[in-house]
Amino acid sequence: MDMNELFYRHQMALMAVDRPHGASARHADFDLPGHYADRIDAYRARRGMSKYFPTASRSKASPVVGA
Repeated sequence: MDMNELFYRHQMALMAVDRPHGASARHADFDLPGHYADRIDAYRARRGMSKYFPTASRSKASPVVGA
């Protein structure tokens, strides 16, 4: 599965979280968005890619909006 497919399935899983599960309620405890997020991270790690949303530290020189 390529990165675009992983992103697509991750987004679809996120949108389906709040929907009623109906006949598949027995699988309601499975974290499908988390599963795809893990697969995306593994895909990146295998290819030496960085995280998509790196945690940025705020420098003291950065202005704070509304302050």
